[in-house]
Amino acid sequence: MSATVAVRFAFGVVGESRRQAHLATAPDTGIPDRWRTFCGLEIPASLAEVSARPAGMPCMRCLGTPGGTGRLLPGPA
Repeated sequence: MSATVAVRFAFGVVGESRRQAHLATAPDTGIPDRWRTFCGLEIPASLAEVSARPAGMPCMRCLGTPGGTGRLLPGPA
């Protein structure tokens, strides 16, 4: 079973305001060329920092997208 990991751009790649912790599904084996996050952002593995636990400001779109389906949870009515 694949685990969910936190992925963000490595230090120095982008400004601090863009280093949000995104959620992605880790493959069962190896490291992907690109991390596709729950919100749809693709982060090249060579530019990524990956953690089993969140670090930094979370991406609100990733938090609102169940399991990386690309569909946002409905908001309050």
